Amino acid sequence: MRASDHRPDGPEGANPPPDSYLTLASPGRAELKVQRSRFIGVAAPAPDTDTARQVIADQARRFHDSRHVCHGWRLGPPTDVTENRNDAGEPSGTAGEPILAAIRKRELVQVVVVVVRYFGGVKLGTGGLARAYGEAAALALDDATHRTVKQGRTFNLQFPYPLQKTLQHLLARHTGEVRRESYGAEVSWTIWLPHSSWRAFAADLTETTAGAVTLEPHDS
Repeated sequence: MRASDHRPDGPEGANPPPDSYLTLASPGRAELKVQRSRFIGVAAPAPDTDTARQVIADQARRFHDSRHVCHGWRLGPPTDVTENRNDAGEPSGTAGEPILAAIRKRELVQVVVVVVRYFGGVKLGTGGLARAYGEAAALALDDATHRTVKQGRTFNLQFPYPLQKTLQHLLARHTGEVRRESYGAEVSWTIWLPHSSWRAFAADLTETTAGAVTLEPHDS
């Protein structure tokens, strides 16, 4: 099976952005032996296609004497994920898809997993191959450090000092954060709000301050 790309989540912009997504903070590695065949799994963060291809090329060079260097990846923002897998000479569907399934199961994005196989002389059959590739990928992913990336929008707020406590409570209720603050004639905040709550915060802000304080988009 040759390498293939597809987007499982619909066309770009079809889904609203989530408030967060899960990816890897650091690489993971695992090794598995099945019927004398050796499977080495490497999981790595991959913010883009170039990075993913570089990881695959690096592992192919490192394990240049192996029979198969298979991979799966999930890249891009959660609303427009691109998936890719490659069986690298193994029977169709026995390597790339099980690797990709391990990434999907953990709901990870911006991740590539490479699984290298050294043939041990005993044929595993299609079912045995799929299980081994999937398990090696899963072990590598579990060895890696995961991190949650928050998604939202950043705004500027300027308001009189007497409103500070009220706006602190309002921001906390909408799970927002103050990212930067300064104090002069008035209080100035740069705030962050999740995608799911910034509109409701803006409406509550208008109601609470009778329109005296409004959200201004922050130019980062």
